[in-house]
Amino acid sequence: MRMGEVLGYEVRADVALLTVDNPPVNALTQPVREALAAGLARALDDPQVGAIVINARGRTFPAGADLRDFEHPGERPSLGQLCTLIEDAPKPVIAAVRGTALGGGFELALACHFRLLLAGAQLGLPDVMLGLVPAAGGTQRLPRIVGAGAALEMLISGRPIDAETAARVGLADRIIEKNLDKAALTTGRNIARAGVLPRPTRARTEGLADPKAYFDDIGKWRAELAKDRREAAHRAVDLVEAALLLPFEAGLAMEQDTFAQLVDSDQSHGLRHAFLAERRTTRVPQISSRTPRRIAQVGVVGGGRLGSGIVRACLAAGLPVTLLEKDEHAREAAHRRVASGLERDVERGRIAASRREAQLATLTTSAEPGQLAGVDLVIEAVTEDPQTRRSVFEMIGAATAPGTVLASAGLGSDIAALASASGRPADVIGLRFFAPAHRIPLVEVVCPAGAAPDLAATGVGFARALGKLPVLPGGGGDSLVLPMFSTLLSALAGVIAAGASAQEADAALRAYGFALGPLQIADLAGIDRLAGLDWADAGGELLSRMVQAGLLGQKTGGGFYAYDQGVQTQEPSPQSAEVLAGLRAGAPPPPRTMSPDEIVERTTLALANAGARLVGDGVAYRPSDIDAAMIAALAFPRWRGGPMEVADRHGLLQVRNSLRNLVQDGGDPALFEPAPLFDELIKNGMNFGRLNANPGLIRRRKM
Repeated sequence: MRMGEVLGYEVRADVALLTVDNPPVNALTQPVREALAAGLARALDDPQVGAIVINARGRTFPAGADLRDFEHPGERPSLGQLCTLIEDAPKPVIAAVRGTALGGGFELALACHFRLLLAGAQLGLPDVMLGLVPAAGGTQRLPRIVGAGAALEMLISGRPIDAETAARVGLADRIIEKNLDKAALTTGRNIARAGVLPRPTRARTEGLADPKAYFDDIGKWRAELAKDRREAAHRAVDLVEAALLLPFEAGLAMEQDTFAQLVDSDQSHGLRHAFLAERRTTRVPQISSRTPRRIAQVGVVGGGRLGSGIVRACLAAGLPVTLLEKDEHAREAAHRRVASGLERDVERGRIAASRREAQLATLTTSAEPGQLAGVDLVIEAVTEDPQTRRSVFEMIGAATAPGTVLASAGLGSDIAALASASGRPADVIGLRFFAPAHRIPLVEVVCPAGAAPDLAATGVGFARALGKLPVLPGGGGDSLVLPMFSTLLSALAGVIAAGASAQEADAALRAYGFALGPLQIADLAGIDRLAGLDWADAGGELLSRMVQAGLLGQKTGGGFYAYDQGVQTQEPSPQSAEVLAGLRAGAPPPPRTMSPDEIVERTTLALANAGARLVGDGVAYRPSDIDAAMIAALAFPRWRGGPMEVADRHGLLQVRNSLRNLVQDGGDPALFEPAPLFDELIKNGMNFGRLNANPGLIRRRKM
């Protein structure tokens, strides 16, 4: 029998089966919560029912709540109220978990008296990734079973645990290898016939049994989070401490109050925006209803820093790689580069030694183009020299069969020329990685004119297979990241010309929340590689001066910073001070030294302005694509949401006026003259958020 459209209800062998059916991930929306509460009440009123099973149709147990419900907190029953109804039920309630029980889904399972997990299931509380804490008892029930240390590891990392780990720490009563529905029914019947009583999680004390160890774990996490700016992480520690110190009901009330405070915080708004921005990046016309080509084997041409990083990303995803280099010496160097990188991962505990060996076993190095004949995708990752890259595309076009995807990982904007050189322009795409390619989570998928209709979907599918975030520039350009990085460096060039050091400029943005300063990123990416893009702006001039001084970044031991055996020191490289002094010599005397707040303001305003131009010109399909790209590739603080979200939070009228004021005060018009999009949005009472929801609301100049 159906209860509404989202829950199935059936009684079999003394067991009531409540089956959530809310595809695609069985989100715990208000109709689902209401149906579960009604189904629970019905089962409790039925004298024939001795036990209740909550399960789900499809591939997963409820994977969590719906973000839209955060905007309607008063809708009843809340998830917390539903969990209390389940835990207080006088008949045993069993959670039958398959797939992923995350966030609210895991809290629902925690409220049940018994938990059966299908092998391969995962449990987790990723709320901190949205700037939140659980709101349905997760911070109070979880530590009662597993203690403070394990509970905080889950709450603060946001990472799920697998079924085996869940069983080991007491979160799973049994792991089911196959046929979970049958096992759940059998378990429910046996519990009902044996008269087994409910086992409320609130009454469990295994995790609270050693108060000293509990408080020691609390202290360790507080120390570890001393410099962590995520408010939700700190509040999670307070709540887990409360689970030991306060009565259960008081702990629940504290959790709900904390959630209510956090859900309206700037950090949570920013993190939720970033989450949704990443989900939207591939909602573009280029990939609708297109079937991607199968990519099972990959070829990479060029085993330098960029190429070896791409090789490592592919190997980690389980894709065999053929690495092509020009001679034996280069092949050996490339293989050592990959192998040593994997060895460092083993030493740091990122992968097991057996995994390193398995990955290396699927790597083949060669100098023969014919070795690429059997691959599905070839990625060019050589120098930025246009002639060299065209020669590579001539070679791989001749060495591979029609239908093999030919991709460039380079930063250059000459993909159309490379497509022509290949002789097979329909098979050519840009897959722009950012160094280090195995770490940076972004891949820009660039389709030149003449590319086959399925190539965008193929590039997106490949990026996702690597665990990367794919972003597609619109029809007005071939990159979102590069013009934003150019703006970032130009803004800092202006700050440096006004008298700040490179370290002060980077430090101001790190204090704002950037994971790395932009000048640190330039050192890592290779200053010469960036300078080869010939940016005609202040950032381009800064890069050119550095290259002329022989300062190419980390790979040569000196860039904006000095390096000791490849590790960045806190000191500037000696030569860079001379370069920056020369930059200042050509600038007018600054009226005063810029404070860190001024550096941040100028930089974020310039970024928002550049992003508005990209949207207006059709280079970006929506503003949130820029936010996602900035967070993934350029270390913009995720909890701030990205430069376009920051602009929305300040108000577009205020942002436009601040830009105008900077121009009037002598700021670079190329950076600060307001983009026309600001006037259009302000005139129509709109902001960037409205465009994210409906990109077609504005007229674009190039799309």
